[in-house]
Amino acid sequence: MNVFCIIDGMKGKFLILNIVWGFAVVVAFVLGGGANNQRDSLSAETKRNTVAGQADNPVSALGRSAGGGQSAKATGKANGDQQSRSGSVGRRMESALAELNPLQRNARVAELLINLNADNVGEVLEAFENAPRSEEANRYFRDFMYAWGRLAGDEAIAYAFDSESPRRDSRAGTSAISGWANVDPEGAKEYVAGVEDERSREWMHYSVMREMLQNDLDGAISYSEQNKKGRARGVQIDQLASVIFEERGLSGMTDWINSIDHTSEQNDMLSYKSYATGVALDRMAGSDPEAALNFITENASQPFITADGLERAARRAAGPINEELDWLTQLPSELSGQRHAIGERFEDYIREDFAAAGQWLASRPLGPTYDEAIQDYAISAARDDREAALAWAERITDEKIKADTLRRLAPRDSQKRG
Repeated sequence: MNVFCIIDGMKGKFLILNIVWGFAVVVAFVLGGGANNQRDSLSAETKRNTVAGQADNPVSALGRSAGGGQSAKATGKANGDQQSRSGSVGRRMESALAELNPLQRNARVAELLINLNADNVGEVLEAFENAPRSEEANRYFRDFMYAWGRLAGDEAIAYAFDSESPRRDSRAGTSAISGWANVDPEGAKEYVAGVEDERSREWMHYSVMREMLQNDLDGAISYSEQNKKGRARGVQIDQLASVIFEERGLSGMTDWINSIDHTSEQNDMLSYKSYATGVALDRMAGSDPEAALNFITENASQPFITADGLERAARRAAGPINEELDWLTQLPSELSGQRHAIGERFEDYIREDFAAAGQWLASRPLGPTYDEAIQDYAISAARDDREAALAWAERITDEKIKADTLRRLAPRDSQKRG
């Protein structure tokens, strides 16, 4: 009996001991989880503070007087925290660039670039220099240059255009100026104004304007007018027009065109306004052909209404090519570009359907407006019926165009003798 009592007593002690251990484990788990949650919260807060600090201080401690990527590497290694000194950021970027899963690769590269700072920019640059080259890698590198431009714009640009840089790339240079303009548009504009190479300056100008479009449309419109004549200006106007139309509609497009002073000789503003008008008419005609027609009619005597602008509007305002031609013939006869626009579209009509083009032309009243269309048709018809072609040529009212057409229709022997 005593033995059983002893055993029962021991069982009671074991039970109590197990309960105590169980309670200790639960307490440890709860406290540990709370600590982990606290550490995670602090880590997230640290990241937020880091990103906020970058946004508030766009100019990196690397300094704008520093030159090229070697300075970035040296500064990054000298001032880096424990993570940067160990090279972990650089290794993570190398690993991210080598990631086979494209979705994971994009996410990992983006995360590292979003958290780029003065302490790790050198490591990340070195990772790109050592990575295999490909079109995709070049795209990631330009994204890196955008991020670097947000930190130290002139330093990133200097690296991109330095002939000794392992990753020299002019397109990366424009990405860097875009990043700079994203956080400091005035500083970026000042830099662009001092660029001596005209071609580089034009594309940098476009990059700055594109960033300004995000939150300063009026400023972007004004800055756009300072660009030089060239392809960059055309691309710039196209993008500007798209944003104006999206945000301000047809009335905004009209206000924009009317605000351009084409009488100014500075930067050839007539050329600027002519191209801008063509782009605007393209949007207008696609949305409201009647509004485009009214705008053209109201400005029929203005030099910025060009044949190219009329042709662009016709392509968007109507359906089949014969309807485009009908739309063009409705325009005021005093438009200097009307005849050429009709001629250009009719030339395409001839290639598309020669017989239908001839029927359309024969149904028209003819006259000066159709002279170029008649010329195109006569030259095309001469391949099958020279006499009919000559008859068409005689109906041209402009003597210069008629003489040129008859010369082109003359037999080759007579052309040689002439």
